[in-house]
Amino acid sequence: MAKILLMEDDEDLATVLDELLTAENHTVTTCRSATEAFALISQERFDILITDIIVIQDDKPVPDGGISLISRLRGALSWNLEPWMKTMPIIAISGAIQNQGMSDLLKISRDLGADMTLGKPTDTKDLLQAINILTKSK
Repeated sequence: MAKILLMEDDEDLATVLDELLTAENHTVTTCRSATEAFALISQERFDILITDIIVIQDDKPVPDGGISLISRLRGALSWNLEPWMKTMPIIAISGAIQNQGMSDLLKISRDLGADMTLGKPTDTKDLLQAINILTKSK
């Protein structure tokens, strides 16, 4: 199945998603920040990236979240990346679903190059379907 990089700052959710995806025969590597994710992507090839849009530390959002990671992989500074890095499918997820800015964050993620966006809590069926669609379209 797919080799997945999961960037999620919520340790409990990362564990649940890791177990779910592993049970579906995917290989999952987890990390907590965009910096860590980019370092892993630089060392290893992944079939798909699932990234939290906003990373929270000390109850505050930090700039080291999915928006910066998507920008780095898809933006103007991506010219020096390996071709697979620039085209790796990206699913952006956000727990800000109850907040006013949720739809804006999902739109920004899509505009920056995320292939699909999902709100949290994420319906596992929707996530598995998105992974299936994106890995088959490669």
